[in-house]
Amino acid sequence: MFTLWLLLAMSAAPIIAAFFLFYVVHPSGKPPYGSLVEPQRPIPFDLGLKTLDGKPYDLKRLEGYWLMVMAAPAACDKQCQQSLFYLRQIRIAQGDNRDQIVRVWLITDDAPVNPGVLEPFEGTLMLRADPKKLVSWLPNKGGALQGPTWLVDPFGHLMMQFPANPDPTKMRRVLARLLFNNAGIKFKHVEPVQ
Repeated sequence: MFTLWLLLAMSAAPIIAAFFLFYVVHPSGKPPYGSLVEPQRPIPFDLGLKTLDGKPYDLKRLEGYWLMVMAAPAACDKQCQQSLFYLRQIRIAQGDNRDQIVRVWLITDDAPVNPGVLEPFEGTLMLRADPKKLVSWLPNKGGALQGPTWLVDPFGHLMMQFPANPDPTKMRRVLARLLFNNAGIKFKHVEPVQ
């Protein structure tokens, strides 16, 4: 009889624990690192982005990819270069899933791009953007666009923000978990991106 009660208690324990955690502890639903953008914001139609050679570019062309987005002036100071380096390394660290990620640098002025960043960060999509239009899309405290890194999901929604001077290991883990959890979803890739 004791064995039967023990078996019943062991079978019920996970269910009781789940009810306790859900109704008493109330999971917060927050990511382990970074912050969720609430509500999520779709990519606006009127961002007015342009390639370095002046051609219009619509980020919606990249639906189906995860976008790691940063914004900084063309001079690209030390903080900007560090962010570009982190984006590149985090993408490489995703292994076979790296082709699902596009790195995007939104250049917030019309100055010439620092030539020292072109070769080391080749493969980063560099687009000129009007900072006034970016402010309405990218959440930012104090009005400064440079510093944070944002994450756009494959449906084209701005969903996460990582802090300035981030911990790249924690960013990599969050992105790896997102890619793993979305592995079963087959997104249509509109165009090849390096």
